[in-house]
Amino acid sequence: MDINPGSILVIQLRQIGDVLLTTPAAEVLKTNFPEARLDFLTEPPADQVLKGNPFIDNVLVYDRRSPLKWLLKVRAAKYSLVADFMSNPRSALLAWFSGAPVTAGPSHTASAWAYNRKFVSETGTEPYAAFQKVDFLAGLGLKKVFYPYPRIYPAPEDEAWAGSALAGLALKKKNTLAFSPASRRVTRQWPAEHYARLAAEAAGKLDVNVLLLWGPGEKALAEKIAALSGSPDVKPAPETATLRRLSALLKKTALLVSNCSGTKHVAQASGVPTLGIYGSSRPENWTPPADPDHQVVRNETLACIGCRRNDCGIGVKCLRELSPDAVFAKLVAMPAIKKMTGAA
Repeated sequence: MDINPGSILVIQLRQIGDVLLTTPAAEVLKTNFPEARLDFLTEPPADQVLKGNPFIDNVLVYDRRSPLKWLLKVRAAKYSLVADFMSNPRSALLAWFSGAPVTAGPSHTASAWAYNRKFVSETGTEPYAAFQKVDFLAGLGLKKVFYPYPRIYPAPEDEAWAGSALAGLALKKKNTLAFSPASRRVTRQWPAEHYARLAAEAAGKLDVNVLLLWGPGEKALAEKIAALSGSPDVKPAPETATLRRLSALLKKTALLVSNCSGTKHVAQASGVPTLGIYGSSRPENWTPPADPDHQVVRNETLACIGCRRNDCGIGVKCLRELSPDAVFAKLVAMPAIKKMTGAA
């Protein structure tokens, strides 16, 4: 059954990567219903990656301390369509209480009771999450279904800041690579010593600067890796106060090497090639498929690779035993590096 909403609410409260991976679905909805107002409800700091998005009319910043206020606010907005891509008890209640004629969400969650349209994936068992979210929309009878990449839109002042910040580092080499070595989950943390060795090898053999990105509480890790590398061309990046500044800084680099993290999604959404280092998480869920600019490397010798666990009883062998040499070999074979070095 076709729909023609006058107003749409997209819900994805968190995380940063998940919010970015929902922007293609928002783009598809807005393209199908260009006259409809499209609001996107999320929590801070993920709201930062939505600002400036031309397919989103209003970014609504949810305050979890005021759940009743937000229930009433969503109800008062009288949305025609609410699409809940998060589908946890909080977001499902918002969708259900909205009173929207069409409430849509995944069919496979415990919160499916809240929706009168159930999202069912047709892409496969392990699809790229951004494309899966678009695929979910098929049940709404859309006339235009396409699969854009996530996108983030830094403002001109963010671009100006990035240029000034890099100039302040007095980098000596023409080209710069970015590394994002931090993760909150131990099963996604490639060892600092490995990052240091890879950074030194890249700086020396590829004749590049290496910027070590860091967020709140992560500066010490970046400084440790820079010191361990022993290279003057490996430096902690400037502090990025916002995610759009991070995007602008990444756009000044040739490629990002990263654990499975929100920074990797920001890079992909900024049009920056990525090499993802994977342990417990499944790369096919978080990496655009069949795209040579976005590749992954992991220890394929272990039967437990991609276990999706946040703990490990064998010392995270999948990452500890993934050698810097193996990652470097993957790195130098990427199109962005070949183009940079003239080997393409």
